[in-house]
Amino acid sequence: MFFGETHVHTSWSFDAYTFGNTLAGPEDAYKYALGQPIKHPAGYEVKITKPLDFMGVTDHAEYVGTVQLANDPASPISKLPIAEKLKVRGPEDIQKVYHCIGTSLLKNEPIKELVSPEVAGSVWKEIIRIADKYNQPGKFTTFVAYEWSSTPNNRNLHRNVIFKDSTHVPAAPFSSLDSQHPEDLWAWMDAQRKQGNELLCISHNANLSDGIMFPIEVDNKGRPIDAAWAQERVNNEPLTEIHQLKGTSETNPQLSPNDEFANYEILNYLLGGEDRAPKIHGSYIREAWENGLAMEEGRGYNPYKMGVVGASDSHNTASGYVQSDYFGGHGMMDATDKNRLSGKKELGLDVAQLSTSGLGGVWAEENTRASLFDAMKRKETFGTSGVRIKVRFWRLRSDR
Repeated sequence: MFFGETHVHTSWSFDAYTFGNTLAGPEDAYKYALGQPIKHPAGYEVKITKPLDFMGVTDHAEYVGTVQLANDPASPISKLPIAEKLKVRGPEDIQKVYHCIGTSLLKNEPIKELVSPEVAGSVWKEIIRIADKYNQPGKFTTFVAYEWSSTPNNRNLHRNVIFKDSTHVPAAPFSSLDSQHPEDLWAWMDAQRKQGNELLCISHNANLSDGIMFPIEVDNKGRPIDAAWAQERVNNEPLTEIHQLKGTSETNPQLSPNDEFANYEILNYLLGGEDRAPKIHGSYIREAWENGLAMEEGRGYNPYKMGVVGASDSHNTASGYVQSDYFGGHGMMDATDKNRLSGKKELGLDVAQLSTSGLGGVWAEENTRASLFDAMKRKETFGTSGVRIKVRFWRLRSDR
């Protein structure tokens, strides 16, 4: 049994940088996972209590690394004219940069200078190089990975994309700037496999999707759901994230009124500060499993056969997996007890409602990319709220 992280952000994610995580990049994430101390954005030292077995650093594919590099005088990107809009010289610049990038994403209007092959391609190559540097087969596994961050009308449709082998990856990731529709992400993934690039994706924060993560009638493009759509989802999304910093996506008291644990780490919130509560139906895994069984019985197909993992979604490069070692997950916003209990909302988010990070458990033959990836494809996984629970299995005799 191996425990690891499939969802963490570093200073190379634009939002993490604007939250105050300006120095700790992907290398620091791997160092932290291996048990080495690193600096929290607030300046104090953080160190994991027990090293992880594997990690995929999933910085947002949208403008990955560009804000950090625009603020690095040694980087060629800092010399580009567009870099002036991304430079953070004081607190007043934080909202300016976040608004510049965030508006581009919400309106799906790419900033051409930042998505050019020269910029995006060079950052992607560096992500692959760093992952390979820290990969230690049999001891510690790193995955080349990223987050596809589609947020139509402030509704979360995010997926983390994991590659099996760093020698078989595309020239650049497919981001929500290419398309905000998961159906197009799946089509791109199908094309990657035909080129020999094995990959899978893990949906997360269904609880913040406003009811569109697990549809039962029409897909994200408004087309009737059919058997082909169901199979595409099954082929590309074997897993979904059941718990992380921004709440639990298993169920909700409105869906499971007789379950005394259904209110565990519930977060009702829409990304970007949209001032309304998200829809419940279509936003939770347990209901999706139930709907999938009903769809199979009534229609002959089931798109919701997914397994689960837990993860963090920390934007600190490091993650706190237990309450006694919790240090927030959003840079300076929740870096101290005082900040966490202030009641102040940032972009609509009350950081006091955040949870500890989750963890993914994978049952695999060995701690290597191939073995862990294949186990995830088989859904031989589970998720926890950060603790390392060992699952026990019993095989029943067929004659009983």
